[in-house]
Amino acid sequence: MGMRALAESDVGTWTWHIADDVLECDAAAATVLGLPRPKGSRGTPFAAFLEHIHPEDRRRIGCIIADLRRKGGLYIAQYRTVPVPGEVRWVLVRGRYIRNAEGVVDEAHGIVIDVTACSREGFLDESAFYATDAAAGGIDQVAEMALALYTAAENGLSRPGFDRLKPLLDMLLHQIGRQLVMAPAVPDLDSVH
Repeated sequence: MGMRALAESDVGTWTWHIADDVLECDAAAATVLGLPRPKGSRGTPFAAFLEHIHPEDRRRIGCIIADLRRKGGLYIAQYRTVPVPGEVRWVLVRGRYIRNAEGVVDEAHGIVIDVTACSREGFLDESAFYATDAAAGGIDQVAEMALALYTAAENGLSRPGFDRLKPLLDMLLHQIGRQLVMAPAVPDLDSVH
């Protein structure tokens, strides 16, 4: 288990356009979060994401997200999802809620890592999960830059240009996600830094 299981875990990317209530996920994130990927659609409403959080974790994660929508900032949390009835997945999520020029939090983006293989008998093996504090720099700073690069490419390039870069950006974020879960520990993962 442990690092081998983490190295084999799935890493996906997500962006939430808050004003439009559109949550965009790549295929890996949509699968682990249980979100539909309708053809021709930009994404899904955020409520669909909340519906697939395990009922015992839904209130806690909802409160964290509500706080982030008001204040912005870094988001590192672990919780369970129910992508399909009867299937429970453990995820580690890392993202940032971003303020626009007017000071309003209008977008969030980040990565989600499926770490179910690190759970033991339905309970999270805490020793297998690590995250970094924003002040620590290192891989967390690299993750911030990579997510900013992804957003800049998506917003600043033509669709064909972005589509050519997207596989490389996804691979970069996947590798960063693997390193994030092996970085120095922070005592409470469900925190805003």
